This record gives sequence, structure tokens and C-alpha cells, in this order.
Amino acid sequence: AAMEEPAAHNGSAAGAAPGAWTPARPPATPEGMALAYGSLVLMALLPIFFGALRSVSCAKSKNSSEMPETITSRDAARFPIVASCTLLGLYLFFKIFSQEYINLLLSMYFFVLGILALSHTISPMMNRFFPANFPNKQYQLLFTQGSGESKEEIVNYEFDTKDLVCLALSSVVGVWYLLRKHWIANNLFGLAFSLNGVELLHLNNVSTGCILLGGLFIYDVFWV
Repeated sequence: AAMEEPAAHNGSAAGAAPGAWTPARPPATPEGMALAYGSLVLMALLPIFFGALRSVSCAKSKNSSEMPETITSRDAARFPIVASCTLLGLYLFFKIFSQEYINLLLSMYFFVLGILALSHTISPMMNRFFPANFPNKQYQLLFTQGSGESKEEIVNYEFDTKDLVCLALSSVVGVWYLLRKHWIANNLFGLAFSLNGVELLHLNNVSTGCILLGGLFIYDVFWV
């Protein structure tokens, strides 16, 4: 009886309720750790490589007048400050408003942006799977302000039927993420965000990149 009492005491100290069975977590194996760390390295390097490759291909296919704006040194130094203010604002929102509404708002935000980012990511790859006789129609979304000579374009986006198919496939992943919050759907959105960020991020020189990376390093160390 004296030998059984410590065992019962240790079981209650571990937080196990009487009569309840808590499954033990399986021990980590070297193969599992290697797979986990290898996946992290691949998910960190692949968006950089393919994003830079798509950025170069996009720059070659466009004229000099159609090139997007580049990030200056002032923008690079301001980016970590703006990101810090945004993160602080989210923290204050969580303190003031109900957590359920904030989580719903963020879920809808990442749902919409994730669908658009994933659709833009898979669109070049999906074009190879469409047959040659696929009825591809062109569309244009145009939103202007004013009239006559003072008319100003606010939104001018051209797309086709293939882009709509990619958008529908991305919407399936978005609904999966919204309903289940599955880690695969979450990682697909994360990879799409990273790849699009690298593709659309244009730096004018190396010093601007060093300023941006240095500021983001301090931002990551401070906030995380």
C-alpha cells in the first residue's frame, strides 16, 4: 500500500482526472525530426527561389513603362515601423473587443487574400493543363472616377476564363481553411503569400535590401 500511494499522488499531480484516460504523446524519432526540419527549410527556400524566378520572368515580359514601382530606402526603413504599429493595433483590438469577433475578422481577411494570392500563384502552372480548344474568353474589370477628360481609372484588371477556373480551385482551398483551419491549407496560403511577396517586391539597389532585412530582423526579434 505504501508503494501505491506515491504513484496515485503523481497521477493526480499530472492533472489526470479520476477515471479519465489521457493519451500519451508519441516520442519524437530522428526520422520525424529530420522530416519536420527538412520541410521547414524547403518551405523557406522554395518561395524565395521561385518568387525571384517569376519576378525576373515578369520583368522581361513587360516594358519599362509597365514596370511596378520599386521600394526606396525610405520605404524600406518605414516598413518595420508600419508593421510594428499594425501589430500593436491588433494587440489593442484584442484587448478592447471580443476575441471571437477579431478571429472571425482575421479569418475572413486571410480567406479573401489567400484565395487571390493562391489563384495568382497557380495560374501560370494551370495554363499548361488546359487543352488547346478550351473556350477562353477575355474579361476586364474597370472602375473609374469622374467623367470626360477628368475620368480617372481606379481599378483596371484584365482576366480570362482560365483565371476564373484557378480562382474557383483556390476558393475550395479557402473554404477548407475557413471551416477546418487545416495546417495544409494554412501552409498553402503562407507559401502563396511568400511567393507573391518576393515576386512583387522590387528593390532599386542592394543597400535598400540590407535596410529592409535589418529592420525586419529587429522587428522579428522585438515582437516575437
